[in-house]
Amino acid sequence: MSTLARHRFPLPRPRRDRLNLVVGLLAIAILGVLAGIQYVAPDKRVLAVSMAALVFGVAWRLDTVSAIGLLVLALPYPRGTTFGNTNFALLLLLLLIWLLRARRDPAQAPRRTGVDLPIIGLLIMYVISFYNVETVHYAISAFSNLLVFLSCLGLYYLVVNNVRTTAQLKRLHVFQTISIATITLFGIYEMDHPGAVIVPGWIVLGGVGATEGINVHDMRIGGPFFDYELLAEFAAISFLFVVFQWLQARSAARRVLYIGLSLAMLVILFATVTRGAIISLAAGALYLLWVQRRYLRFVPLTLWAGAVAVIIPIVNSFVANYTHAGDLFGRLFRAESIEFVGGLPMQRAELWKSAFNRMMDHPFIGHGPHYVTERGIAIWYWPHNGYLYIGHLVGLIGLSFYLWILWRLWRMSSIGRQSISGPSYTRAFLVIANAQLLVFMIDQLKIDFARNNIYTYVAWLLFATIAAAHQIVRREEPDTLPPQSP
Repeated sequence: MSTLARHRFPLPRPRRDRLNLVVGLLAIAILGVLAGIQYVAPDKRVLAVSMAALVFGVAWRLDTVSAIGLLVLALPYPRGTTFGNTNFALLLLLLLIWLLRARRDPAQAPRRTGVDLPIIGLLIMYVISFYNVETVHYAISAFSNLLVFLSCLGLYYLVVNNVRTTAQLKRLHVFQTISIATITLFGIYEMDHPGAVIVPGWIVLGGVGATEGINVHDMRIGGPFFDYELLAEFAAISFLFVVFQWLQARSAARRVLYIGLSLAMLVILFATVTRGAIISLAAGALYLLWVQRRYLRFVPLTLWAGAVAVIIPIVNSFVANYTHAGDLFGRLFRAESIEFVGGLPMQRAELWKSAFNRMMDHPFIGHGPHYVTERGIAIWYWPHNGYLYIGHLVGLIGLSFYLWILWRLWRMSSIGRQSISGPSYTRAFLVIANAQLLVFMIDQLKIDFARNNIYTYVAWLLFATIAAAHQIVRREEPDTLPPQSP
């Protein structure tokens, strides 16, 4: 009976959405005609618009976390445009998509992050500091730097408001690992091919003026950041992140992969021939051992300490003798490296004094978000200190807000101590992020991250992942944490 009924009254078939089908076919036809025209007579403006439309379509179809991951992969390799660079364009695109989705789904609406007040204060000081910008030329440069800062804030809020679960944090970390691997590969290639042009007009290692094939030595690689000191800081921070991924890995293949990547990061660190980063990493590692002391076992710790004591000299010898890079240990133990003048390192004493005196010219609101090395007949050097640099830009008030941001992030990353290889992935990441933040804050005593419009995104991505992980732990494991202060 039921069979007869099923034949007499068949269930209605799902109707296809004819409008979507027509729109899809029309879009394919237009793209085909456009591709044919551009193949015969290419126009770079049409190609740029077409690529932008393609990226928008891909980003719209992807979930927000995966789209953020694609942005993370693109951040180290921006391409200049008439309105800034591709990082700025991609970030605006993702922010637009996020806001459109948040309008349809209130659950994706922006939320507080725990660092909002100092961020608002720092942003206000960036705007007020324009009062002391002296010329139109400087104002253009200052406005460009302000756009980079606003983009970094957009990246911060995009990550914190969309990475809301442990699974999403793990997915973002996969993209970060791939990005670290690509930067490492470019750095290793630069060690043997200084000044190589990988993609003309886009990815050029060692600067546009460098020439591939020249027999040079004692060089210091800068990777996609074009800055050896910032690449060294990135390698030190990323080394801790890769070690964390190795400890969290649950398969032998992944462990082997992460061990290889961590060794490659050490090679990059030594190839930059930068003393401050290796000292900062050593301080961060010792701090991490102290925090994890209750979870350590004597025999494995002794074996790993012996392995590190053997590996580090081998890596330094390989880099110094078989690549174009210099000898980090030779530079580290030079006389000028360990001499102090008035309690300051000899090579930084005059720079820091000059930068401090210059900062005190406008101590409250700063000189504006730009830095020039020439003023009349005087020559001013870079401060080589991230705190003096920000103090110069936005004054002591802005510097106070920046230090407030670091303090809040430090408190966030200090909650819920556990073993790095423990069961809670997010809490374990906060432990390693706490050490990463310490390495960053120590290394910023001798380098200023905000002077580089590529690496600035990397620093704010670290801030964003800390704030996102803190909120995830608060949401998923509230019983394991102390009560949050008002």
